[in-house]
Amino acid sequence: MRLLHLAVVLTLLTPAIGHAQDTPQKMLDLARQIRAQAAQMKDSLPPEDVADLIRQAEEIEQGVKDGGYSAPVAPEPVSLAKRIAEAHGGRLDWLARETACVGYSWENHRTFVSNYGDPRRDALCRTAYGHYAEYFRIARDGGGTVRSDPPLAAYDKAAQAAVDYYERK
Repeated sequence: MRLLHLAVVLTLLTPAIGHAQDTPQKMLDLARQIRAQAAQMKDSLPPEDVADLIRQAEEIEQGVKDGGYSAPVAPEPVSLAKRIAEAHGGRLDWLARETACVGYSWENHRTFVSNYGDPRRDALCRTAYGHYAEYFRIARDGGGTVRSDPPLAAYDKAAQAAVDYYERK
């Protein structure tokens, strides 16, 4: 019977609990609500249940005093794909916009033959797009970031190497 009463009280307070996680003031409001519920139901609940409600309110108030509800929420880590896209105008395949590997793409990197006359540049472009093709296949097949991030990082590094090589020429 005791648990039934607590379940009813907690059901009444559940909406407040969900919204109270935002600020210390809302948590203090929740503690005040719990105390009010305990006072209203002291005649219908066993004394242990009323004491439990009051103890809960005290724990919340102590948590606010200790700063437990004012800690900032850690931002979600930025994914590798998002970092690369943000650094290159919203594109993951940013090498496609660069002059260094004109004519190459992740679809044709194995068969394309440039007329640059620079085997080192061709090798850098093929390597970069090979990594991007691997990333694309893994991402397309639902491989997840654990599997797709390494080839994406390798693409970004190889693409930068190709651009740097081209700019030094």
